[in-house]
Amino acid sequence: MKKQVIAPESLKFFTPFQIFNNKELEYVSTHCSVINFERNDTILNINSTSKEKFFLLEGALKLDSLDHVLRMIKARSDEAKSPIAELRPSRYKVTAISPSKVIVIEDEIFEQIFSENTHNAESFELNEEILDEADEILYELIFELKQTNFILPSLPSIALRVRKMISDEDSSADDITKIIITDPVIAAKIVKVANSAMYQRMKKVKDCKTAVISLGTKVTSQLVTAFALKEIFKSPSKLIQKYMTSFWEHSITIATISSILAKITPGFKSEQALLAGLVHDIGNVAILNKALEYPDIITSEEKVDKLLSKMRIHVTTSILQFWNFPEDMIIAAKESKNWMRDESEKPDLADILNMAHLHNYIDIDKKKIVPVIDQVPAFHKMALGKLTPELSIKLLKESNKEIEQIKSIFRT
Repeated sequence: MKKQVIAPESLKFFTPFQIFNNKELEYVSTHCSVINFERNDTILNINSTSKEKFFLLEGALKLDSLDHVLRMIKARSDEAKSPIAELRPSRYKVTAISPSKVIVIEDEIFEQIFSENTHNAESFELNEEILDEADEILYELIFELKQTNFILPSLPSIALRVRKMISDEDSSADDITKIIITDPVIAAKIVKVANSAMYQRMKKVKDCKTAVISLGTKVTSQLVTAFALKEIFKSPSKLIQKYMTSFWEHSITIATISSILAKITPGFKSEQALLAGLVHDIGNVAILNKALEYPDIITSEEKVDKLLSKMRIHVTTSILQFWNFPEDMIIAAKESKNWMRDESEKPDLADILNMAHLHNYIDIDKKKIVPVIDQVPAFHKMALGKLTPELSIKLLKESNKEIEQIKSIFRT
């Protein structure tokens, strides 16, 4: 096995590094190495606890699982864009089936670089040299967030009023209902969701007050907030509205799948996961509204995507804190698509949302490069660890009616 240094441009092929700019890639290249493996060399053993990540640069590898299910991965293939056998302890023996080059980077270094790029607002220095093309809007957003001058959207008033009412120990279902019926659209949705497959009630709910009593005040408050969010995903700009509509559709899809997964995960409520799914990308709304001030950027899909990828987590976190959302929902948004997070033995909301994303990719985006679903730590925490890929897909197919029913309520 021979070691060599990796060229920064070679890293651009791999999914985790595609959001990095040239300077960041140069830094990564100095903290990893390339190892040459000959045919039949073992790269990783089953149950290995190696604290390194492996990326296939050249050649081909064989992955042999405990139950002797074989997978082949060739360099430059879609599967090669993700780390090889990333879960620890390793569930595969990885062997070179031809002379191969493998990029190796220590977990600690990888997590440090990746978290600085995507999760830690303090990593963004107000220095135009580190920003691709020194985009003015990105620079300004970073500055305003650091100075707490960024104008965050307010939680819709009806959600605030219901939240305030249920915090009053002397409040009643009548009091809460009086607030809800001031918005006939939301009142109708509360009744619809109370009668939906989500709750499977034997007796049909006919009015808002009965729905509030049936659902309970906390659940009602979460649902009112969820339904009220739709008004935030609106813009006077037709161009921006296209983005808003797409984000809202994505949010309700992740929300509904999350609510189903929460049902089979002890300790979670469907409404809790539903609301977390709806707000996990709420920062995109504020970013797009800010981008209206920059016509040259908002007309470029590439620049918009860059802006959102750099700022979504920071702005979303700021909004949810501004709205006084619970910490578990803020963490779920912050850890969105951090596939290999493994904070504890028990699942949390972030695990549920990440699993919802992976299930969604199965249906709609075959080309999306994401980890194999049963290689993600969150997968093995769901349903008391008894979930299998086949069972999870079957569960969602069986719940398709419920999913579409809830989606339709949010779309109207």
